Amino acid sequence: MNRKISAILSLVICILSAIVLVIGVFLFPKLFARFYETYHLLGPEFLLKEHPAYTVIPTFYLCSPFAAAALFMLIRLLVNIIKEKVFVRQNVALLFGIACSCYAVFAVCAAAATRYFPLVIVAFAMGVVGTLLLVVKSVMRSAVELREENDLTI
Repeated sequence: MNRKISAILSLVICILSAIVLVIGVFLFPKLFARFYETYHLLGPEFLLKEHPAYTVIPTFYLCSPFAAAALFMLIRLLVNIIKEKVFVRQNVALLFGIACSCYAVFAVCAAAATRYFPLVIVAFAMGVVGTLLLVVKSVMRSAVELREENDLTI
């Protein structure tokens, strides 16, 4: 029962994250400008091509489809877990898809970090998460193979 509650809570968090992402697509430029105004960092340099907004905002929009795809796959994975379909090939494929989305965000942020260095933190985090997901996928694939082999043994 605890496992199911945890999966449902995770599902709710993923759905809320998806809603925040959709809202962010519409509000991110204004929120980013507000952040810089609040900390008195938005000045005449905003008009210059070197301002972080010219890197961060396009990076956000390039990463958004990958984040949406990862959230969609994570929601599908959690629904499978709630339905008690844990060790199935579809979950292995979903984990691989989420890892690929993380690596795509890693690549975009690593490239953007050449213009705005703090994006290195996001790139590093996505690289680590992608690698962890590949390890979990490999473990899950082995478990699926063991379950399938066990199902054939009577």
